[in-house]
Amino acid sequence: MKSTGRNAYQVQIGSALASSSASESHRQLLQLCVDLNMDGPGAACTVELADSTVAPPAAGDPVSVKLDAGDGAQTVFTGKVADSEARATGQAIIAHGAIAELGRHEVEGTYDSVSADFIIKDLIGKVGATAGTISKGPDLSGWALHRGPTALGHLRRLALLCGADLFADGNGRIHSAAPKAGGADHRFKFGETVIRLAIQKHSPAFDSIEVWGEGAASAKGADKAHWLSTDLAGVSAKAAVGSDGQVQAGKLGTRPFRLREGALRSGESVEAVAKAWATSLAARLLSGSLEVFAAPKVQPGDLVSIDGLPADHAAASLLGQGGTLRVRHVRHLLDRQRGAITRLGF
Repeated sequence: MKSTGRNAYQVQIGSALASSSASESHRQLLQLCVDLNMDGPGAACTVELADSTVAPPAAGDPVSVKLDAGDGAQTVFTGKVADSEARATGQAIIAHGAIAELGRHEVEGTYDSVSADFIIKDLIGKVGATAGTISKGPDLSGWALHRGPTALGHLRRLALLCGADLFADGNGRIHSAAPKAGGADHRFKFGETVIRLAIQKHSPAFDSIEVWGEGAASAKGADKAHWLSTDLAGVSAKAAVGSDGQVQAGKLGTRPFRLREGALRSGESVEAVAKAWATSLAARLLSGSLEVFAAPKVQPGDLVSIDGLPADHAAASLLGQGGTLRVRHVRHLLDRQRGAITRLGF
C-alpha cells in the first residue's frame, strides 16, 4: 500500500504562511486537521504551529488551506480565525468556515409565492456568504423568517423540506444539495489507496414519507385566497424506499413518516417533497467510513467508489455492482507521523 503522489500544503493565516516549500514558508506546521461536515453542519480547521515567540493571529483573520496530492493544489478550507491558544512550544489555531456566520445572525423577512430555493439563496446572501449548489425546492404559498432561530436554523428547516443537505465546501460556498445520481466522482483502489474501510447497512427509522399540505390550489385554482380545503386529497403525496434503495412514488411502507406543511398548496409541491425525502432516505441506507491517502478534491456530497474489492468481500455484497457511496463528512489530516490522510464518512 502506497501513496500515489507527493504531498504539498499551504496554510495561510492572515499574512503568515506555513508551506511545504521552505523558501516561502514563514511558520512551521506541526499538525493540520480540516473538517467539512453536512451532519452538523460545519466547517472547521485546527492548525498547530511551532514557535511560541510569534504573536498569535487576531480573531477574524482570514484562513485558507491548500493541499496538493500530486495533481494540483486544491483549496480544502476557507474561513476565519475563531480562537488561538499559546502552548509551550507553539500555538494552536482554530478557524471556522462561513457556515458559522449563519449561526450568529438572526434575520427577518416574508416571502409570497416563491420556491424554497429562492429563500435559501436570499438567506445565504443576507449574511454575506456565497451560495453554491442549491437544489430546486417546492413552491411555497408564503414563508416567514422571524428572530429567535438563527439564519442557520431557518436554512436547516428549508433544506430539510427540500430533501437536501446543508454544508460548506473547501472554498467556503454554502450548499443545499440533494443526493445526486450517476457515476462516481472519485475512485479509490482497494489494497492501494484504501487504508481503512468500514461499511454497514442499517434499517432507517422510517421507510416512507407521506406529505400533507393545506391548500386549494390543486382542486380549486391557484388564485383562490383561502388556504384551507375541505378535501385534502389533492394536496397529499407519498413515496417509499424499497429494500433495493429504489424510490417508489405513490406507495407507503410499514414505517411511514408523516409531514404536514401549510405552505404547500398544490399537488405538485407535495409530490416534489415526497420524492425528495424518499431520495434522501435512499442515499443513506449505507453508512460507514473510508480512510485513504490524501484526496483533497473530495467534497461533501460527492460520490465515491471502491475498485478492486474481492468478489467474496463483505463490502462488495453491500455495495453491489458499480455501487457508490455519498460523502457526508470529509476530514483532511496532516502530521509528521502519518503524512496526509483523508477520512471520508458516509
